[in-house]
Amino acid sequence: MDWSEKTQIVVTCGRGCAGALQGELRALGHDPQEISPTSVGIEGDLRDAMRLNLWLRTANRVLFEVAGFEIDSADELYAAARELPWEAWLPADAPFHVHGVARHESIRDSRFAVLRVKDAIADRFVERTGARPDSTSAPDGAACVAFFWDGETVRYFLDTSGVPLSHRGYRWKPWTAPLRETLAAAILLELGWPKTPAEALIGPMCGSGTLAIEAAWIAQNRAPGLEREDYAFRRLNGVDDRIWTELVAEARARFQAAPRAWIAASDVAPPAIACARDNAARAGVERLIRFHTCDFRDTPLPKPPALVLMNPAYGERLGESQALEELYAAIGAYFKSACQGMRAAVLTGNPSLGRRIGLHPVRRLPMWNADIECRLLEYDIYEGTRDARLLRKHAASKV
Repeated sequence: MDWSEKTQIVVTCGRGCAGALQGELRALGHDPQEISPTSVGIEGDLRDAMRLNLWLRTANRVLFEVAGFEIDSADELYAAARELPWEAWLPADAPFHVHGVARHESIRDSRFAVLRVKDAIADRFVERTGARPDSTSAPDGAACVAFFWDGETVRYFLDTSGVPLSHRGYRWKPWTAPLRETLAAAILLELGWPKTPAEALIGPMCGSGTLAIEAAWIAQNRAPGLEREDYAFRRLNGVDDRIWTELVAEARARFQAAPRAWIAASDVAPPAIACARDNAARAGVERLIRFHTCDFRDTPLPKPPALVLMNPAYGERLGESQALEELYAAIGAYFKSACQGMRAAVLTGNPSLGRRIGLHPVRRLPMWNADIECRLLEYDIYEGTRDARLLRKHAASKV
């Protein structure tokens, strides 16, 4: 296959992250064309797919389309897959992994469709090469194939990522209910941090430190895939490794080891801070983050401009919501008293708790933390007032 030929590239993401992903793609010079709540499409060649794997902070996988068919049964799914020249794309001496989604009235479980595609690829290899390749249930170390069957249409892809891009490799010790790395990056990008080079980031209730670590990588202009070596595209036939070497060298040239960014993270639990420090050390940013073991209200703050970003508990279990009402009210009081002249934001999966903050958000953005529908609430904490609504009321009275 001529890997320089352009095709459709579909980049998948977590629900609620597509907006941030579109912004990333535009910043990399692409024009997003096909958009859904969990994916964004562009046109590009394999070099583009490699570059996206290296630079995208909010993506899960980069899928390189190879074919599409009209089908209406699992047998036709198998037949369509067997038509494709997998032996030209996938190495015979490496295992292959298949994952996909089937949305068709004849399919109750996508795993059956995955098995049919696996069989088709293996049978194609036997027919054309006389040998059956190994398949594996995990993407690690494998050439990867993806498909999406929706109604009467199926699309086949080479999954150029393999292991999801959200697996950065630095978080060995997650704390309680950690944010996925890609979601943390999407939150920061949606908030436009840093709005100016001088804007600090403070992360009370930091848990495993994911928000602070992703912020440090953004401040460094560090490509999130810079140190990762296991990409499925490296196991495609005929791929020129020199292209990847050049892309990595370009990313290293743009990397700033010691940016002037104030980033702080705090948590009341000493084990959480120990976990966050370990993760930051593996990410290479421990010296860029000021860690504090304290109540969120005692977190040392710099002078504005700054963004105070929090991800408190949501109260999912019965009876927890009422216990958390005082916490959310205290967060609002903290914003009003300590964070004047700054921006603040809270990710919450409980709207009633969010209202307990007692401030009017300038923006409410839907985002999903795993299967929990959340809201990212952004606030401007103006100096000299406890509520942004009072500023507007005061301004209106002067007219």
